[in-house]
Amino acid sequence: MSGGVPIEFSFDECTHVYTTPTGLVPGCTRILSSGGLVSFDFVQKDILERKSELGREVHKACHLYNQGKDFTCDAQVEGYLQSWRLWCATMKFTPRLSEHRQIATVNGMLYGMQIDAEGLVAGDDSIIDMKIGQVMSHHGIQLAGYAAGLYHPRLETPMGRFRTRKRIIVQLQENGTLAKIHPFDEKSDFDVFVSALYVTTWKMRHEKEYREIP
Repeated sequence: MSGGVPIEFSFDECTHVYTTPTGLVPGCTRILSSGGLVSFDFVQKDILERKSELGREVHKACHLYNQGKDFTCDAQVEGYLQSWRLWCATMKFTPRLSEHRQIATVNGMLYGMQIDAEGLVAGDDSIIDMKIGQVMSHHGIQLAGYAAGLYHPRLETPMGRFRTRKRIIVQLQENGTLAKIHPFDEKSDFDVFVSALYVTTWKMRHEKEYREIP
């Protein structure tokens, strides 16, 4: 989304690739790898967690709960869902967006992102990412991309959007107990994300040139 105007795109669930009318656009997890922050193994772990049958069902259940819809879920999923319910009640979370996917732009560079949830946590604008597995430091950089790229009705600059939003990983518990909260508040996370985006964008722009070298 640029200047409040949605950018048309398609998303391939299998390859985790975003495509706009002007070409391929990197997703946030790919930016972390291509930008040199983490190895592709860590990125694959993030993607596979979400793409796994359990990961898909947990996110689906939490999404339906966020929307206030009636549904049933598998017993294996129920514990994680209850963990999310407890967290929402404890933190007074009011969701405004859930499983929100879009194309964002920072300094003229496009990237794709999918936000698990966005809304108010105890009155503060917050970006939420749900995990059923391990929480790592690079997740804070990923959330920085989300916070900077998500449209805000009053803030036009990526830095302004980034600074006004809380960034939180919610680690859901299989046994249904209260989810663990992992806040990220390093101000430098924005600069790190933008640097990785610059590197990734440069690589994509020159990829063909280097592939053609015998």
